[in-house]
Amino acid sequence: MSQGISFAGLGSGLDTDAIISQLIDIERRPVVLIQRRQVELGQEKAAVGSINSSLLSLKDSVAKLESDDLFSIVNAQSDDSDRISVSATNEATAGSFSVEVLELAEARRLSSRSFNSFSDSLGVSGDFTINGVGVELEADDDLLDVRDKINAADAGVSAQILTVASGDNRLILTADEVGRDGFSIQDASSTNLLQSLGFSSSGTSIKNAFASGGSSSQFLASDQAVGGLLGLSSSPSGTVTVGDREVSIDLATDSLDDIRDKITAAAPTDVTATVRSNEEDGLTRYRLELEGTTSLVDDGGVLENLGVLASDGSIADEIITGAESDGFVSTSTAIGSLLGLASAPKATVQVGGEDIAIDLSADSLADVQNKINSAAPTGVNATIISSSDDDGNTEFRLRIDGTDAFADQGNALESIGILVGSNNAFESVAQVLTSNTALQTKGTVVNATGDGAKSDDLGSNADAVGEMITSSASGTVTIGDKTVTIDLATDSLNDIRDAINTAAPSGVTATVNAIDASSFELEISGSTEFEDDGGVLEALGILSAPSTTDADTRFSEILGAGIQAGDTITISGTNHQGDQVSGSFAISSENLKVQNLLSALEQAFGDEIEASIDDQGRISIKDLQAGSSQLDISLSANNEGGGSLNLGALALTTTGVDARSAELQAGQDAVFRINGITLSRADNTVTDAVQGVSLNLLEAEEGQEVIITVDKDDTSALRGNIQSFVDEFNSVLDLIDDQTAFDEGAQRSGPLSGDSTLISVQSELRSVISSQVEGLVEGFDALVLIGVSFDRSGRLNIDNDRLNTALNDNLEEVRKLFVVEGSTNDDNVEFVSTNSQTRAGNYAIEVTQAATKGSALGSVEFTGELDEDQTLKLLDSVTGKPALVELAAGSSLDEIAKAINAELSSDVAEVRRASIANTSNGTAAIDADTTFAGIFGAGVQNGDTIRINVTTHEGNSRSETFSIDDAATARVGDLLTKIRSTLNGEVSVSIDAEGRISVTDNRLGNSDLTVTLIEENEGGGSLNFGSLEVETEGRISLDIAASVVDGKLSIEHNGFGQRNGFSIEENIETLGIEAGTYEGQDVEGTINGEEADGFGRILTGGLDTENVAGLALRVNLTPDEIPEDGEELGRVDLVFGVARRLGAALNSITDQFEGTLTNREEAINDTIEDLDGRIDDMERRVEQKRLNLVGRFATLEGTIANLQSQGNFLSSQLAGLASG
Repeated sequence: MSQGISFAGLGSGLDTDAIISQLIDIERRPVVLIQRRQVELGQEKAAVGSINSSLLSLKDSVAKLESDDLFSIVNAQSDDSDRISVSATNEATAGSFSVEVLELAEARRLSSRSFNSFSDSLGVSGDFTINGVGVELEADDDLLDVRDKINAADAGVSAQILTVASGDNRLILTADEVGRDGFSIQDASSTNLLQSLGFSSSGTSIKNAFASGGSSSQFLASDQAVGGLLGLSSSPSGTVTVGDREVSIDLATDSLDDIRDKITAAAPTDVTATVRSNEEDGLTRYRLELEGTTSLVDDGGVLENLGVLASDGSIADEIITGAESDGFVSTSTAIGSLLGLASAPKATVQVGGEDIAIDLSADSLADVQNKINSAAPTGVNATIISSSDDDGNTEFRLRIDGTDAFADQGNALESIGILVGSNNAFESVAQVLTSNTALQTKGTVVNATGDGAKSDDLGSNADAVGEMITSSASGTVTIGDKTVTIDLATDSLNDIRDAINTAAPSGVTATVNAIDASSFELEISGSTEFEDDGGVLEALGILSAPSTTDADTRFSEILGAGIQAGDTITISGTNHQGDQVSGSFAISSENLKVQNLLSALEQAFGDEIEASIDDQGRISIKDLQAGSSQLDISLSANNEGGGSLNLGALALTTTGVDARSAELQAGQDAVFRINGITLSRADNTVTDAVQGVSLNLLEAEEGQEVIITVDKDDTSALRGNIQSFVDEFNSVLDLIDDQTAFDEGAQRSGPLSGDSTLISVQSELRSVISSQVEGLVEGFDALVLIGVSFDRSGRLNIDNDRLNTALNDNLEEVRKLFVVEGSTNDDNVEFVSTNSQTRAGNYAIEVTQAATKGSALGSVEFTGELDEDQTLKLLDSVTGKPALVELAAGSSLDEIAKAINAELSSDVAEVRRASIANTSNGTAAIDADTTFAGIFGAGVQNGDTIRINVTTHEGNSRSETFSIDDAATARVGDLLTKIRSTLNGEVSVSIDAEGRISVTDNRLGNSDLTVTLIEENEGGGSLNFGSLEVETEGRISLDIAASVVDGKLSIEHNGFGQRNGFSIEENIETLGIEAGTYEGQDVEGTINGEEADGFGRILTGGLDTENVAGLALRVNLTPDEIPEDGEELGRVDLVFGVARRLGAALNSITDQFEGTLTNREEAINDTIEDLDGRIDDMERRVEQKRLNLVGRFATLEGTIANLQSQGNFLSSQLAGLASG
């Protein structure tokens, strides 16, 4: 604080500031001592923190020794690591084997056609799928957009653009993973998008065919021994397995007929053996067909020599009897939504010759199945089968059995994976040039008279024609040799008559005839040569509308051309090879046909092109030599006669392309031999061929064998971790010593000298290391016994010879010395885990209640079929999610159980549907093409807006505004597109059959999807789509299953315990299923005589128990196995090894909240804070003392000054007296 202005010692001559400062220093000496103590405490705190950090490092080393995985001692080596690298686990067996890599697994790569530019709009739109993920293209997307959309789909495929040369850009798709499965790419809209992009051709094939049997090779006789027909010196024989029966076959004596008869006699279930013949090149050939099974097991090479099986045991020539769809995760969600399609295909397809209407925007897999079965194609049956993918998720496929005849429309069958477009054998494409001008032929006379024509009848000759016929046509028409300007908006029949007569075409007279008092017509006599302009004569009914020009059109008939005899057309350009071509075509007569020009074009180019008129009246030139072409043609009408013929510019509409295959690299599995046995895998990393051994295939070369050696005595990694543990432990002791030792040279103690906390920590750590572990085999129950002990300096030391002997001869016992070992003496109880609160010991187990599953069992033995449709409504207790199962009339009990399981094991997408249905006329539902002006009673006006508020699948909120600029042209489909884009394209939006908006989440499972439409109706209308409420709640599959038990329907939760259950909302009396809540019960019992917590089958020691807190056991008992007074289930023995015990001690010491050292640091902090308070108090007292001293010295100076003043006064007075 400010001390003001001081003039110390002015009166006394004393240095009072110095005196005060010295006195204050004496007063502050206790403060200095306290501050010095704070510095010491800070050093202590830093030392504690340093020791804590060192202990945490030790804790990490100890944690490694707690893991069973560390005690793996297997080492694997490859003698050519450039070809094959190898690793192994403890499960591997010591030894060696050879590996020969024949083919490496390759990723599938697919190429598009060539594009001139990657930044020009492609002009194609629609959807396609990659690995079941929808990709939507818009008309203005360029090649870069397509690439980005494919990559953004994250469908297991990467897309990149390859520029081969200038003007040759291609989109390359590469599977993210290698293997034969590669990736699937399928058209999912009627626009044949993949064909447009050049990824597939128009040909299709069954994608997922399934076989019901196999055929043998073809033989020249069916009644002669197969061995003789094959020319075998030693024919194989053996007992093969066909389906569920064994059949003995000897090819030395058995013919095809004999083999057929033997199989028939063995009667495998549902198997038919047939010998069929066919004619080839004048020879009759025979083959054996086995239908009804694909389970064929060879013996002695019999079936392989017959050609039924390949060398790898697979069926060589399968008999295809049907097709399967791709796999889907739900049977009840619309397929279009599962695929994430913006506009799912809707078409009528053919299955087995029957028409079936499919709408994938609404139809689920089960719907398609029902439609096929309802259509009842002969011999065809559609079912839904389920299986698990590599991640254990259930997926469903539609299986169509009994036909391989499929006809697709709109790519509906391709979308679901029944069919697939071909990616191979694209034929070369011929170059095509097309004019940008469409020629039209003059209209013909409609109401002809003898030498002219007349108009339609009109109601007045004086009123404007346009008002009577609702036409505003105007133009300058040609009649005979004159032109006449007519405007129907203002001209009457009389006006038109006068205009014609004024123009005075040669020999032409125009009159208006009165047919009766209210009917008049315009008649033009003297010429039938008319040429319309602006549709005037067409509107009057004199001429028909112009038609499209074709090859038979005469030049004089071309509308607006005005061709005269003698006119010429100049031909120029380059041919296929790029050679210059030129010529001229003379129109010698106006009656020549356009075909004459086309023929002249073909002749000018050496008949190497085909010239034609397309259906739009445009000249089209096709190169007759397919492939890359330099064909270019220009036609110029010279119009010497004053006409205006315009043939337009011939532009490239189809680029000539050489023959190619889109399949750059088929997906390919790795093929290799282990000890001469051929295997294949979908990846170059092979983990399941030799137990415990992982092979990484790097290079393929047939004939190059690599020797893999597995050695099981490598304990180097384990020894290294034990050494690290010892080093870290000794580092902690060194650090503690540094902080507590007395420095003789400096005659100074360490900051923590004599610290009781550190002495306690050091003692605890030494005790854990040196103590014996009870419950282990004698000789392996202490670290010292395996060579880890303290030396004379108190540091851990390793006796390497002793440790190596222990690791090599008794590894399992060494493992137990470090880790947690839990064992039970009852097979019905399994040790699961412990936590940091559990203590080692031997504890009794008693179970009073076994865990059960929640289940509902029907009270009725149901042997017939449902007589009417039923609905089962379930609510899962775990997820709180409902399931709605539709049970169809006519279903048996087995079919009912399958239907329930199909629905419950499906992931389901959220569906929201509007509460209000709109119509276009009061009855007919609106659709996506309905304009807003066409919505009945809505009164939508231009400029009206609709606010779109949404939350996404994850719950993120978004808002957009949809503007109706023109109610007469804006479509409801435009609003649907806006809703979809607001939700980032992650939903499917459609109008249902009732005219309601439906929004389906494209992502399955639990969803926060919401959609709210706020119709602002600024123009005063009443547009209302209603609120979009949940129709189907999104959910993952439910862990509930149905089965048939003793003729009754059983529904059971797969999880044990009270938490795992379900409720049924309504009775199904036919099946004896009652509404109610069905819960399981948790296991109950005690551990060590104390009540334990039950959760399902897991019995866990209570948190408030002293010894068994956190000890978890799995009890595998049923209620029938538990007596009324409970069941003693033996004991559980917990042995905590050194690493576990040391880890627990270190946790207690270093815990960041309650640890020993944490508490020590907090105590130091508290002391420092207390000393800060004492310093503040003392500083206040010292300051007060200083102020008192300043005041007292100031008073002293004042007194001395007064005395000096008085002295001076007296001196002056005395001096005056003396002078007087």
